[in-house]
Amino acid sequence: MLCIHENRQIISRIAPTPSGFLHTGNAYNFLLTYLYTRSKNGFLYLRIDDYDVTRYQRQYVQNIFDVLEFLGVDYDGGARSVLEFESKFSFKHRFEIYKKELLRLDDTYFCDCTKKTPNAYVDGVYTGLCRDKNLKYEKDKTALRINTNGEIYLGDFVLFKKDDMPSYNFASVVDDELLGVNFIVRGEDLNECSAAQIYLAKKLGFRFFDAKIIHHELLIKDGKKLSKSSNAPAINLKEDPKIYYSLVAKRLKLNPGCADSLSNLLYEFQTKISF
Repeated sequence: MLCIHENRQIISRIAPTPSGFLHTGNAYNFLLTYLYTRSKNGFLYLRIDDYDVTRYQRQYVQNIFDVLEFLGVDYDGGARSVLEFESKFSFKHRFEIYKKELLRLDDTYFCDCTKKTPNAYVDGVYTGLCRDKNLKYEKDKTALRINTNGEIYLGDFVLFKKDDMPSYNFASVVDDELLGVNFIVRGEDLNECSAAQIYLAKKLGFRFFDAKIIHHELLIKDGKKLSKSSNAPAINLKEDPKIYYSLVAKRLKLNPGCADSLSNLLYEFQTKISF
């Protein structure tokens, strides 16, 4: 069992990916996570998820720090600079832990399918085509999946990718367990990821299995969710952060007047929102 916090206070995290400049959807999630955590005197981590090594850029990491400072969102644990992140907090420093936890999972198998492999996917969900092939690991050719026996919508999802890097769903749940995270605020587009991570937590005997997860509505523009992949405009750090406080107040149906400062937004949240 991994070492985690023994107390039961709320322990949460802000977990952006350094794969592009942050947008309004990120700011909305950061503020919600901050409000939920601080309203219960919880402990808040900054955990930068750099699992996608092909899209990683240092300027994106710096942007995360800049946006948090711009919003006035403080946190209790995690990196404070790009250099500190790379030297102490990158997922690469936990690589052996992922490998060790991987050995505790049964029902895993290697898969050489791609999105174009006939009969491999139905409605985007992997069919288990390689489940009984007894394939071996070949770098850049096979990924490691777990046989979920149809228990979750994602099906037999990937644990380690073909480049021998941990998948988001696997690395994230291990990292959350390491930090003792027991409360998460994330977008409703991650419902299926949450189910996969809870499934893994149960298999591994993690306390994260009992984590409370709140899925918030997404911000939509022109029929698409705001995301880096949809080229959502980056946050303009020269604007007034009250724009984002007002957005949160409006979405949560709080008194618009509380959006004049983050402290007033937090006070209004504490008095009006129960969870």
